[in-house]
Amino acid sequence: MEIYLARHGTTAWNATHKIQGRSDTELDALGLEMARQSGMKFISQGITFDKVFSSPLKRALETARLLASSDEIITDPRLMELCFGTFEGQIVEEMNSSPDCFFRYFKSSPETYDRMVKESSDPSFESLTDLIARGRSFLVDQIEPLADKDIRVLISGHGAMNRALLMYMMSEDDLSRFWGTGLQSNCGITKISCSIRSGAVHYDLQDMCSIYYDPSLLDQISSLL
Repeated sequence: MEIYLARHGTTAWNATHKIQGRSDTELDALGLEMARQSGMKFISQGITFDKVFSSPLKRALETARLLASSDEIITDPRLMELCFGTFEGQIVEEMNSSPDCFFRYFKSSPETYDRMVKESSDPSFESLTDLIARGRSFLVDQIEPLADKDIRVLISGHGAMNRALLMYMMSEDDLSRFWGTGLQSNCGITKISCSIRSGAVHYDLQDMCSIYYDPSLLDQISSLL
């Protein structure tokens, strides 16, 4: 099985560097164009998908529709973005510069961010540990039963969520390495092969992040959550 793991296209909140999380923002004109061009490139290259999974949040679902040129999409709430609680809607740079805001550890020290979320008295925050657990649950339930099939699958998700999926796929359990080689570009695609060897499911990273739209579009954005 071949997996195409996509991050959604841009939104107005990406442009203003606001944290989105579970906030149900829509693609902006640039995000729609990224996804539209990528979907057309897939068609021109003969790339089609046997199954399409998506987060139910609008920005991921619309990206999935345009990438797959299809409305036959299986939405799964386990693919929703990390819940940032009261941080959602706030400006990244402002939180990073505040000594009283533990969001500043989100990128620089994810293991510290995870610990501080768990220590927080606010139940609206979701830990990275819990994010990885629900990503694992999705993969075990929806993807691994297909591992022995010769099919192509699209998964449309979010920045942190997709990193959580890759943590499980790559058998990585060190939270300090959560960001690995970095955040996917908006509408970037990571390709992974999934197969059964010696009776066990194995994931093999094929391509960390490719774009299928005009690269000049990247000059118009700053890829933040």
